[in-house]
Amino acid sequence: MANNNNVMIESLDNGMTVVGVKMAEVSSAAFTMMMRCGAAYDPAERLGTATVLTELAFKGAGEFDNRTLNDRLDGLGLQRQENVGTRHSLFSGAILGDNLYDVLDLYADVLRRPHLDEADFQTSRALALQELASLEDDPRQKIGLLTHAAYLPAPWNHPSPGVWDHLQVLTIDDVRKHFQQFFSPRGVILAVAGNVNFDRLRQTVHKAFGDWDGQEAPALNVETPPAACVHQANQGAQVHIGLMYPSVGYNDIRFFIALAAEGVLSGGMGSRLFMEVREKRGLCYSVSVGHQVIGSTGAVQGYVGSSPDKAQEALDVTIGELHRLADGITPEELERAKVGLRASLIMQGEATTARAGAAAKDYYYLGRVRNLDEYETAIAAVTLDDVIAYARQFRPEPMTVATIGPKQLQKPQ
Repeated sequence: MANNNNVMIESLDNGMTVVGVKMAEVSSAAFTMMMRCGAAYDPAERLGTATVLTELAFKGAGEFDNRTLNDRLDGLGLQRQENVGTRHSLFSGAILGDNLYDVLDLYADVLRRPHLDEADFQTSRALALQELASLEDDPRQKIGLLTHAAYLPAPWNHPSPGVWDHLQVLTIDDVRKHFQQFFSPRGVILAVAGNVNFDRLRQTVHKAFGDWDGQEAPALNVETPPAACVHQANQGAQVHIGLMYPSVGYNDIRFFIALAAEGVLSGGMGSRLFMEVREKRGLCYSVSVGHQVIGSTGAVQGYVGSSPDKAQEALDVTIGELHRLADGITPEELERAKVGLRASLIMQGEATTARAGAAAKDYYYLGRVRNLDEYETAIAAVTLDDVIAYARQFRPEPMTVATIGPKQLQKPQ
């Protein structure tokens, strides 16, 4: 157990860890429950299982049926969100501080004692199929999934929304088996931030989750990464381009240097990509890059939205700008990127939801929780030489390119 005035870290005997961050200036609280039940753990022939299970868990649990459970959560003022990522499923919520402990009691039922009824399963699966179909109207999310699938090796490239044919044949028995195997306290991180009474939090968690038991998630067999270039034909009026190439991990000392480099490339309307690809040449309506955390490593993921007649040039100029970063940056570019980073981190640090998510991520990757002063110090320390050295070590090679449009584009040499 580790404690100071503002942070509490306590590990339960069953493998669950509670991380508390006290924010005395707020009256609300937020939590993130990180469970090792992400899309990577879906059976290879049943992609989308974790998404259906996450939805189904809230359709009745413990002594409560579907209506009663959700009425109680709504009555406590909970704003909840569930997200199935690559490695983890996240159960998150924001609440008035005094109601946090009652909500955690109800989540113990959801995560430990869901009913998983056949009739509710049919509804949950139908919702997952509708969500998957909606991707046809969201090409930016669709190209993101296609880029991930091409860049990452299986099972890390499993799409969290699932695959249509897999969801069609998914059964309640598949979901129940997945629940028994993966809804376990082993490796679970519960992070809470806001107006929190640490003693009451500790008592609530021990009572609600202390006797929870379960097995470790099995080790995953990682395969060879797929092809570097993929194309999905679409005769629409737009071309969507996804890019991805290696970068540093979350626990790397160069992590904030990588974020600064991203800011130079894509940190607002004065950034290089926006100016060079969109403003000066008019080659696209949208262009950006962002840093992605992928297990112990990281990646830069980019997006370009263009028209069929300008898409190839837009791709060429974008990749050229990514390479040109290693040639140098100006002090003004670095300062603008650092100001953007500081503003983003400070605003996140003042929001309980973002703070709880960051605390869970910090503990998972670092085994501790960083404070805002540590973030600010790390950002302030980034120099021009740091960014150039990072850009030279992590050039955009090898690069995965994914496209959705009338014809496949050629990756420039």
